[in-house]
Amino acid sequence: MRTKLIFSTLGLAVSLAAQSVTVPAGQWVVNLGSRTLLILSLAPAATPGQVVSGSLTMPAHLNTADGRSFSQVQGPVRTHPIAASAWKGDVLSVTIRNPADASDEDTVFFNLKDATHAELRLDIPVPIPAFQLALADGKAVVADDWEPAKTYSPDEGLSSNPAMKRLFEEDQKDRQAGLKTDWTVVDKSDAARREATRKLLDEGALHTGEDFTWAAFVFQHAGTPDDYLLAHTLAMIAVGKGRKDAPWIASASLDRYLTSVNQPQIYGTAFYGGQDKAMTQEPYDRGLISDSLRQQLGVPVISAQQEQLKEYERQRTAK
Repeated sequence: MRTKLIFSTLGLAVSLAAQSVTVPAGQWVVNLGSRTLLILSLAPAATPGQVVSGSLTMPAHLNTADGRSFSQVQGPVRTHPIAASAWKGDVLSVTIRNPADASDEDTVFFNLKDATHAELRLDIPVPIPAFQLALADGKAVVADDWEPAKTYSPDEGLSSNPAMKRLFEEDQKDRQAGLKTDWTVVDKSDAARREATRKLLDEGALHTGEDFTWAAFVFQHAGTPDDYLLAHTLAMIAVGKGRKDAPWIASASLDRYLTSVNQPQIYGTAFYGGQDKAMTQEPYDRGLISDSLRQQLGVPVISAQQEQLKEYERQRTAK
């Protein structure tokens, strides 16, 4: 379930050892690659009866379901001052107030994990995992150049994995012969590439939209429904990371899945046949998805697919 968070106000609770009175002063940040999403600024309070002073600064709107990846991030950037703070057991509850409406307040919970790491848990009706914070080294500023359609995560800015790139390039090279491909040889190589890609996934070694697009191609060239669903999932991650060519492999992997469970494909990306068998797209439900939707996904329209089918058949029967 996606939890939509529109932060007009927020509240804060800072969790420290009950015996400790040391305020974890500084800027506690959520960084997504090179961008800062959120800054919780803490300092010892100067007002009697309060424990901390400071503020919470973040964009006015964002979506998250896991507390780690964020989409629909949109400004303006807003700063909510800390209005009150008090100990509650071993938790320091800090109220954040809407500067435009003094009656508008909320509470969240800050759990100090060590000297430089903490968690921020929101007090909302639908619980989500805590945000992971780090103590900023220098002066942090919340970014204002977000793309609302993009999903951001801490992996932003990391390089694509060269091993995954090599596996993808080998996958594509093995298919350059087209209809004359020796599939008995390629199938064995495909299986080895899937195993190597799964290892990279298990190790958490893939980070970028490129990585997940390449991995989707590797699993799309499989033979089981589960592999096709995994390819589709990887492609959707790539879409979320802003990879603009990933909708095609997302569509193609879903078509492969459908035909593997004896259902008609719906986009028309899959062509079947061989040297001794006429090329076909069947079974194919052409009416469910319109050509305008195919174009949005980078999939050829039906008339272009028909020409593509003719070309494949011409190649198949050429002497």
